Amino acid sequence: MNTAIAIFVKTPSLSPVKTRLAASIGKEKAQQFFIHSLQAVEETVAASDADLYWAVAEKEGLQDPLWQQHQRLHTGEGDLGQRQHHIYQSLRQQYAKVILIGADAPQLSQELLQQAIQALDHSELVLGPATDGGYYLFAGTVDLDAAVWTDIPWSTEQTRESLQRKLPFQAALLPTLSDVDTLGDLTLVLEELPLTPGPMQRQVFNWIRVNR
Repeated sequence: MNTAIAIFVKTPSLSPVKTRLAASIGKEKAQQFFIHSLQAVEETVAASDADLYWAVAEKEGLQDPLWQQHQRLHTGEGDLGQRQHHIYQSLRQQYAKVILIGADAPQLSQELLQQAIQALDHSELVLGPATDGGYYLFAGTVDLDAAVWTDIPWSTEQTRESLQRKLPFQAALLPTLSDVDTLGDLTLVLEELPLTPGPMQRQVFNWIRVNR
């Protein structure tokens, strides 16, 4: 295989997850969503022809039972940019195509993921814009300097545009999706359902309908 997909995750037993969502629905339900969502994303990635990696935020989290079914990498320390750079460059040493995603866009479809993989045949870089100004997917076929990932205003409306300005090549853009940070985002996800959701996707969508 010449493609690796890394899913960035936190270990719920070690780190708070979905804190902004938890402020509205409580920590227990926010953690439930996190687990349902990552299972849906895992299902989608596992159905592709790519190698799946968990990019785990905590070094001690590498041994957590949640992550044992696939290969695991520690993201290293630092901000999100430093962690993404570390995982991206580590996988670039082994793979022609490297894709980074989070676990908070459970509506990500197999078709959209395949579109990203195919786009790398004619574009050095690919971005999946998120509705909040960030991005739900970053992919590339070229090595990138650490400076590309520095001084980016993470978790703001300017995140994606700031990163795009620092990229050495123009990135091909995928369709825009919502990722879940707040209670209102849950409704947006339901509006972006894939035509043929997998079992884990149907599970998280049913959970959203009950708990939003």
